Amino acid sequence: MESTFVELTGIGKSHLNKEEISTSDLKDNEAIVKAEYSLISAGTELSRAFALKKGFSYPVRPGYSLVGRIVEKGKDIQAEKGDPVFVNAPHASLVRWDDTDRVQGHQIIRLPDDIDLKEATALNLLLVALQGVNLLNTRAGMNTGVFGLGNIGIFTGLICKKMGMKVIGLDPVTKRCELAEKMGFEYTIDSQDQKEQINRITEGRGLDIAIDVTGLSPVIMNCADSARAYGQVLLLGSPRQAYETDITPFLSNIHMKDLKVIGAFNKTVPVHPVDGSDDSMENNIRIALDLIRNRDIEIEKMIDRVIDPKDCEEAYYDLMYRKDQCSGVVFDWRNY
Repeated sequence: MESTFVELTGIGKSHLNKEEISTSDLKDNEAIVKAEYSLISAGTELSRAFALKKGFSYPVRPGYSLVGRIVEKGKDIQAEKGDPVFVNAPHASLVRWDDTDRVQGHQIIRLPDDIDLKEATALNLLLVALQGVNLLNTRAGMNTGVFGLGNIGIFTGLICKKMGMKVIGLDPVTKRCELAEKMGFEYTIDSQDQKEQINRITEGRGLDIAIDVTGLSPVIMNCADSARAYGQVLLLGSPRQAYETDITPFLSNIHMKDLKVIGAFNKTVPVHPVDGSDDSMENNIRIALDLIRNRDIEIEKMIDRVIDPKDCEEAYYDLMYRKDQCSGVVFDWRNY
């Protein structure tokens, strides 16, 4: 069976390519999935599309948020032909994917029949947000700043708000702040005087929790500066770009304010629950699907483009350089 897939071929360059997918030797834990939609994860994919992080070479196959339906399956797959599924596979019209119990492994997740498949493409991004929030020591009423209002940042803030925290979203792009407010944020800041605005909103207390979702080193330093004494700083974004600075003020903030700095790389929790802890991928998937189904997070509001995959290069360019015009992009594979 022929599959069409997105391929990054150089800095800022991408196109569609084709390959044959064999269906004759499926393993028990494998399935062939015909894609309907896949979501661009801007942070991870832009780092590859524009070589923001060193250490990999082209060509690269981007993406990890695809939904579709099973057309062939091995006997151990807990779904039937025709069932809707989410797979953490690259952007493609057809994928051969396996389901594993490894934390960093492939996943095939049977989706409820009442979930909109375009909205289900956000599942992986919700899992990133949930894992980060689960690492925090939280209570209702905490002043929480979310630095970076891309999709994951908005999801993170809305989860914190649902838990009863007072959430402030911060992003220099006004459109992102407007989208965050449209989706439920009460406070956003797009100005340069962030610390002054934070103090005004929190009545001088500062942030109990400062969450970086950008991966940008100067923003992480700003998080530590904005956190109150005994506060928490969560690194939810992946640092990628080189940054030269005097690190002493950052370390001094950690030391003098007794800050707790928490790393939150996704998929470090077990796939299944273990005795003594409910923190697992399986549990987070259940929560994320409930958030989508119940419209606790209105995913459709953050999808501003549903496009033909042949326009992939333009989509990556707009997400990188036209952040005031483009935020959530879904590829529509139904005609491939």
